[in-house]
Amino acid sequence: MNRKIKLTIIFLLAGCLFWASWYFLRDSQVKKVEIVGSEQQPIEENIETGDKSITDTPIASVGSSFEKEPVVVIEDKNEDNVEPSANSSKLKIVNKLVDSGFQAANGRKIDTIIIHSSYDALGDDPFSINGIIKEYRDYGVSAHYLIGRDGTIYRLVQEKNIAYHAGVSSVPDGRTGVNAFSLGIEMVNTKTGQMTAQQYGALKSLIIDIKSRYGIKYVLGHNQIAPGRKDDPWNFNWNKLK
Repeated sequence: MNRKIKLTIIFLLAGCLFWASWYFLRDSQVKKVEIVGSEQQPIEENIETGDKSITDTPIASVGSSFEKEPVVVIEDKNEDNVEPSANSSKLKIVNKLVDSGFQAANGRKIDTIIIHSSYDALGDDPFSINGIIKEYRDYGVSAHYLIGRDGTIYRLVQEKNIAYHAGVSSVPDGRTGVNAFSLGIEMVNTKTGQMTAQQYGALKSLIIDIKSRYGIKYVLGHNQIAPGRKDDPWNFNWNKLK
């Protein structure tokens, strides 16, 4: 075999070795790529069973008059003292869904907000959130929302359901059965106390949010729909909502 043929064979073998090495190295690099996770899907609250889940996306409601629940950060907490998040860009609501004091419903039309006030009259701390909720349970009543002294908003009943908060009452246009078309908001306060600035701020934000989702006709106090029978919300400054 002459020298020219030998050089040609050596060149071809070297080329084959180079390409084989490149292919092996490329394949090994690809195999090192792993999928370590995927985008987490939001967990929605089960509106049929009332199961509590964490979500920061709107919860779909049933019925043409229900567009969506508030865009909230929901946290299940049982302690009384919960520090509100500072400068939160979202409406913060702590989920404390109750199992009594309401009636399941679908498709009701909401056009009224009723503001109440209450406190724990049986325990050591009149501002105890758990104590107030226990009183509601004992009396078979509830509201949709309860706003603590620190401005934390607690959701007790889903908006789509009828909470027992208004009792025998009527709105200015003469309609009775106010529970059926209203949302109830309780403010934690005693009869001689004053609402806090944090409470007014939270209430105002909550009302703005509710108005963005429903055609609200009235924002009234319990005393305005049941005069002579109810006198809450106590010491309430309506100018704070302007």
